[in-house]
Amino acid sequence: MAKGVKTDNEKIAEIIASYALTNSYNATAKEVGVSNNTVKRIILNQKENNPEELARVVNEKKELFQDKANRIIDKSLELIEDRIDTARDNQDVLEEIIQMVWEQDKKELNETQKKSIVNKISKMQLNSLSELTTALGTLYDKMRLAKGESTDNTTFKVDINVVE
Repeated sequence: MAKGVKTDNEKIAEIIASYALTNSYNATAKEVGVSNNTVKRIILNQKENNPEELARVVNEKKELFQDKANRIIDKSLELIEDRIDTARDNQDVLEEIIQMVWEQDKKELNETQKKSIVNKISKMQLNSLSELTTALGTLYDKMRLAKGESTDNTTFKVDINVVE
C-alpha cells in the first residue's frame, strides 16, 4: 500500500484473519500484499482497542484449521491404510512380474527397457509411503501447535519381548 493511504475495513479483516493463522507480521504482509508496518500497526491497534475480538478471530481460525487438519489426517490415514492393503495384497504378483521381466531374453528387452518396466511396476508398491507419512506428521505437528500443545514426544516407550 502507498504511504498515507487508509486501509479499508475489508483489508483490515483480511490482515487480522491472516495474522490469526500465521502469527507473523512478515508472513501476513506477504500473504495480504501490504507492508510489515501496516500489519504491525493494525494488529497492535486491535490488541490495544479490541483484544476480545482479536482473540475471538484467532480462536475461530485455529478451530477451523484444526477441523480441516483433522479431516485431512483422517483421509491420509485412510489412504495409508489403503496403500498398505494394496501393497500387501499385490506384493506377490508384483514380485512375480518383476522377476519375469528380469528373466526375459535380452534380445526381447534391453537392460534400459527392463529397468524402465521394473521402475514403473515398483511405483505400484508401497515406495512413496514416506512422503505421505511426512505430510501427515507435518499436519499433526501444526495441529498440535495450533492448540498450543507441544509436538515433542515425551512419552516414548519401547517394549521388547524376549522369547527364549
